[in-house]
Amino acid sequence: MKARVVTPQELTSRDVAAWEACAAAAVEPNPFLEPAWLLPALAHLDESPRPALVLAEHGGQVYGCVPLFESVPEQDGIGANGVHSVINTRVAPTAVPVGTPLVAADRGAEALASMIVEIGHVAAGHATELVVLEWMVAGGPVEALLEEVADRMAVKLVQFETWERGFLRRRAGEDDYWLGAIGKNRRRTIRQHRRRLEEAIGADVTLRVATGGEAVEAFLRLEMAGWKGHDPHGLALGRTPATAAFFREACAAGLDRGRLFFLSLEGPGGPVAMICCVRAGEGLFAYRTAYDERLARHGPGVQLFLDAMAYFDRATDAAWFDTCTTPGNEHLLGLFPDRRRLATFVTRVRPAP
Repeated sequence: MKARVVTPQELTSRDVAAWEACAAAAVEPNPFLEPAWLLPALAHLDESPRPALVLAEHGGQVYGCVPLFESVPEQDGIGANGVHSVINTRVAPTAVPVGTPLVAADRGAEALASMIVEIGHVAAGHATELVVLEWMVAGGPVEALLEEVADRMAVKLVQFETWERGFLRRRAGEDDYWLGAIGKNRRRTIRQHRRRLEEAIGADVTLRVATGGEAVEAFLRLEMAGWKGHDPHGLALGRTPATAAFFREACAAGLDRGRLFFLSLEGPGGPVAMICCVRAGEGLFAYRTAYDERLARHGPGVQLFLDAMAYFDRATDAAWFDTCTTPGNEHLLGLFPDRRRLATFVTRVRPAP
């Protein structure tokens, strides 16, 4: 098996089809590195100059895929001591809340080995040896394969930092298990907030599953109406034409394939909170959340996530639900009963002789 480097512009339709097949057969699902999501991100988001993809291939099939770009670390950051740049694998941070490479369940170790060799060539071409794999799922099957391959190839893999996000695992035969992290006092407070939320809007709120293009626009409007849209440093997707174009294109592809939907907590005037959900393999990913900040004191986001956990259990066959939060989100850590650990791994690679 060999790996090759290709830019997004150089991909053929056959390449994309083989990449999609690899994603469908991945030992660990990651929808954010699939073509339908990542290619719009690379086309519209100016976050990673000159990105490339490393594809592990054999017999016309792709067995592994990881994106790459060269970055210059901060003066006190990783690699600052004598290293001018690093190769980073999380190429579009706005779009990619999970950085685990795609690795096929079949021949995954071979795929990783070939990608490590090719990444060594890429690093050498940039006069660096340092590679940073950000936001990988720690303790998962891809990390296990990577550790095995790195050990065999005498490549030192260092876990640089680790953190946790809220997570939910299905528990067969247990009623309301998603409430396990919430104490009685907080449950009472949440119920009070629900009543006050409904009093504020003059009606009951209900959960709706939205699967049309109008939901994309409703989400963009809801996010723009809050601080993410008004603050100069806000990260609302509707703030720039480029980020909005990425979101619309990625959502359109997901909606067409039945892999994306919005959970919307609604009253008579429309959504008070929304989650953009993406399905991949046995997992459900809460890519992004927005809520009506005029109702913030009543916790519409908490109400939506509680309803979303119940929906996950009762209306899907997913095995787990990933909140996709950034580090330090204590709010959802206190709401969700389980944890997913993510880590940044650092390694030095050298091209094979």
